Amino acid sequence: MTFEEFKQKFLDWTVENIEKGVCPYAKKARLENKIQFIDCPRGVYGEFLEFDEDNYDIGVAWLGEYTAGIENELEDLREHNPHLLYFLSTPDSGYFAKNFTNCVLIQSKKDILEKREYLKTTDYYNNWPEWYYNEICE
Repeated sequence: MTFEEFKQKFLDWTVENIEKGVCPYAKKARLENKIQFIDCPRGVYGEFLEFDEDNYDIGVAWLGEYTAGIENELEDLREHNPHLLYFLSTPDSGYFAKNFTNCVLIQSKKDILEKREYLKTTDYYNNWPEWYYNEICE
């Protein structure tokens, strides 16, 4: 799959899987072109740093088949960029939706924490298993 094919497939997957209840902010980010796609087929550390948090709500760093050592890279990134959150999304991860490929989702920590606090005032989390809620929100 080429990077361009990945981007279209990711957007289609988002519409079919994520926008239907998993993330109430996904549709807005997609419609307002606030998703930045980053090509990182070998998990090159520097490419993760390309995320433009001033102009995008989320970065989607595509890893392709590469995941070897990625957790170590993400730990380093989290240490050097404590204002950002890095989530590894794979076909094996996720409770509500499994990704079709390997990628890292990058978001502003402040933004996501504010959104979570708002969602706590709604019934959004009512059907989440307690263990998953604690893993994501605590």
